[in-house]
Amino acid sequence: MVSEKHHQILIIGAGAAGITVAASLKRHSGDKILDIAIIDPAKQHYYQPAFTLVGGGCYDFDKTRRSTVSLIPRGVKWVQQAATNIDPDNKVVELDNGDKITYDYLVVCPGLVLDWDGIPGLKETIGKNGVCTNYSPDYVQYTWECVQAFKAGDKAFFTQAPLPFKCP
Repeated sequence: MVSEKHHQILIIGAGAAGITVAASLKRHSGDKILDIAIIDPAKQHYYQPAFTLVGGGCYDFDKTRRSTVSLIPRGVKWVQQAATNIDPDNKVVELDNGDKITYDYLVVCPGLVLDWDGIPGLKETIGKNGVCTNYSPDYVQYTWECVQAFKAGDKAFFTQAPLPFKCP
């Protein structure tokens, strides 16, 4: 949770991609000491590909969650803030607390932010009234509740957004 002013390699996003990139860079750096930092505000990390299994009743939700700090590779610094702006010409990333961090190399993998307000009425009904999703840790367990309550003759409506969409 260190915020220094410059890092050799700066990674935006501590999801599966950001953590994997950091670990791979550390593992393949040989004797070189790399100065790597990951920017991400989330205290909790969710292994989202397992959400489809949770929603299907095949996997324990609690096994999808770990503390972000426990997943940051040894020797990689964690900046627990959100990136708000990238200035690639000057190699600067601005953070939500006003700090600026410069870098030599930038890896951008922040993931997607769900916009429940993008569909009128969705925010008010998701997680109840039979409206479920596997895209959020807040609602994925409700998917399994809905599956269990489903009876022969009931009807279901499924949607899949056009690309890009987040995993699962």
